[in-house]
This record gives sequence, structure tokens and C-alpha cells, in this order.
Amino acid sequence: MKNIKFLALVALVVFMGCNNNDGTGTLSVRLTDAPATYDKVLIDLQELKINVSDDSEEEGGWQTMDLEVKGQIDLLLLRDGNDILLTEEELPAGKISQMRMVLGSNNQIIVDGVTHDLSTPSAQQSGLKFKINATIEEDETYRMWIDFDAEKSIVESGNGKYSLKPTIKVITEKQE
Repeated sequence: MKNIKFLALVALVVFMGCNNNDGTGTLSVRLTDAPATYDKVLIDLQELKINVSDDSEEEGGWQTMDLEVKGQIDLLLLRDGNDILLTEEELPAGKISQMRMVLGSNNQIIVDGVTHDLSTPSAQQSGLKFKINATIEEDETYRMWIDFDAEKSIVESGNGKYSLKPTIKVITEKQE
């Protein structure tokens, strides 16, 4: 009888331990930019996805977030401490491994008053994918900044065309 009670207690502890990730935390995602020498850098934001699984390659872990802002965003307006709220959502408590920023086809750069199309290889299909490696704790609120470095992210080819090779830094802070 003692063995049955002991096994029941062990099973209860294991069961409770497995259910610790049922809670949620809140994540606010903001976009900001470092200074650049262009007139404007316009990205066409269409979708933001976050991987909330432990396995960064697991497709089932990707969750689409509801955007507050969709369409063209001038990255250069988001300098010197300025940012824009992209989304604020409750997420399952646990590890966040990656994020994807999916862009539309209306990406442009303005240089010396002249508008050029901005090529965004793969950003329109799979999205700009970057690592996060943050943990969301239950009942906590976090603020995340996607810090786009437009100056380092724009590549000019010899024929006057421009492409986006993103240099992005992600900063996550727990809010008190």
C-alpha cells in the first residue's frame, strides 16, 4: 500500500511539473532604427511571426502576431529613441527562439530625392528571419525592440539598384 501511495505522489508531482507552461506572458514588439544617410528607407511590413517552441526548426511553433501597423514604414523616422508599436500579445510562457518579418512588394529607398525599388530576397516568401533566444515567464510583461540598422542593411549594386540585407539587433526587457 505504501508503494501505491508513493507512486501516486510521484505521478502527481510529474503531472504538475509538466503543466507549468500553461500560463501566458505578454510581449510588446516595437521597431526602431539606427541613423542612416538615405532620405527614406521604406519597408512594406505584412506579417510578423514568432516561434514559441523549443525547437527553432519546428514549423508548428510559428505563431502569426496581430499587427498594429501594416504596410509601408519609413525606418528613418524611427531613430534617436523613436519607435513604433508593431504588436502586443499574450504568448505561452516559455522560450522564444526566432522571429520572421514578412515584407510585401512595396519596398523602396529614396536617395538624393530619387525613389528606387528595394529588392528584398526571400523576405516576401519566408520572411526576414532572425534569432531571439528570450524566455517569457508566466504573468510577466516584456518589451522587445527590433533594432533595424538601415545604414548597414542596404547594399547598392554597381548598376544603381539597391537590395536589403538586414542587420537587425533584438533587445528584450522584462517590464517592472
